Amino acid sequence: MRKIALLLAAALVVSAPLVAATPSLTYAAAKAKAKAKAPAAKQAPAAPDNSAFMRALGDLFGSFGRPAAPKKSKKA
Repeated sequence: MRKIALLLAAALVVSAPLVAATPSLTYAAAKAKAKAKAPAAKQAPAAPDNSAFMRALGDLFGSFGRPAAPKKSKKA
């Protein structure tokens, strides 16, 4: 009986995020389809959603190899 309960709990843990994301994905797909049908105005190419995050990661990992900037001393 415990095995069945554990299997059911594991199935719910795996399927819950998928079920929760389905309406959002469906709405996003319908919105993109409607946007594709509309006449396109001149727009700059859209950057990926995570572009700022990826740039921040690039800066972070790039800074690991560089020495720290020297600290300026305060003169009184």
